[in-house]
Amino acid sequence: MDVTLLEQSLRSHRTVQVVGDSGAGLTTLATQIHREWPGAAVVQQDATAHVSYLRDTVIEEIALGLEQRSTPTLEMLERCNTILTAAGLADLAERNPAQLSGGQTRRLAIAAVAVLQPDVLLLDDPFAGLDPTSCTRIAHLLDTLPSKVVILGTRTRDIDSEVLTLAGGHLTPGAPTPHPLELPQRVTPVGAPIDLGEISATRGGSKRKWWQFRNDTQPTFTAGPIHLSVRLGGAVWLRGDNGAGKTTLLRAMAGLDGNPGLEQTRRVAVSLALQRAADQLAESTVAAFIGDDDAVRALDLDPDTHPLDLPAAHFRLAQLTQVFAQGRPLVLLDEPDVGLDTPTRNRAHALIADGLARGQAVIFTCHDADFAAEVGKYAAVEYAFQ
Repeated sequence: MDVTLLEQSLRSHRTVQVVGDSGAGLTTLATQIHREWPGAAVVQQDATAHVSYLRDTVIEEIALGLEQRSTPTLEMLERCNTILTAAGLADLAERNPAQLSGGQTRRLAIAAVAVLQPDVLLLDDPFAGLDPTSCTRIAHLLDTLPSKVVILGTRTRDIDSEVLTLAGGHLTPGAPTPHPLELPQRVTPVGAPIDLGEISATRGGSKRKWWQFRNDTQPTFTAGPIHLSVRLGGAVWLRGDNGAGKTTLLRAMAGLDGNPGLEQTRRVAVSLALQRAADQLAESTVAAFIGDDDAVRALDLDPDTHPLDLPAAHFRLAQLTQVFAQGRPLVLLDEPDVGLDTPTRNRAHALIADGLARGQAVIFTCHDADFAAEVGKYAAVEYAFQ
């Protein structure tokens, strides 16, 4: 890929946004620059790829790269504290990295790479899954860095920067022409509300991995109680900041992390789309992952492709298709909007609407108020706060 235009833009601008649809080659561009440009560093879409989980605290995790570069101790401490403050992670400095929320983990990943002060820092969809406060913190962090910054994403952000479009493997100046948003027809809920009762959740206090022979000594994380009810054909938006416990509650409803689950407590069968789609993968083909031939054809995906070889947005659609195809009455969606461009966003809304029209109920989390408002255009959405 010819990156001359990006090089020229970085000579005259400190920050450049490169915007393209899912599958346009944004991740390929990041990989190429990391390989070809000395002094370039990349923060991948998957934030967990930048967290070793070999350190017991957030600040130690951030210091790992500096430690490997033999940075003097006092300088290392100063740089770590500075980046923690800039990223809004100072109050989590002594937290175990494994106990962070998805949004907090993303901020940690960015901080762990940014603290190395590369000449050019590329971030692949860095605002995905972040609440507005966290987005503001990351924008502030990027402003404080000595590095040049390249932000890759599927839509432009309100950031002082040059904007380039990536399409068909080519970079062009300016922002892309927006795709039209196409929402489904209105779906009407059916029947009386189903009372799910008081939902409480617990995570932690047990072995995290099979090879850890002793219990985690860190404090147990709890969420709730929160009273929830749903209507078949209707949706509930579970709201809260990063770290509030939304994911913990969804996992508890599905019977994970040692919690009994709604099927046991309320006899309500549940399907859960995890926040990180790869955590749900146990099959080697799209056909086996989704488990429904008609649904695979409707997505227009090669059934023999490995799901991890799909663009992130298409992998998300395959995951959503899988959980709705299970046909259970309650579908839990943990940040289903993350990584979607407008065409795949349209398709995600269609999948949700189809599930509601079949009489399934949905409880979803997201930090994008626009996405939730879009759901409200075709579904009856109630609000719950954690």
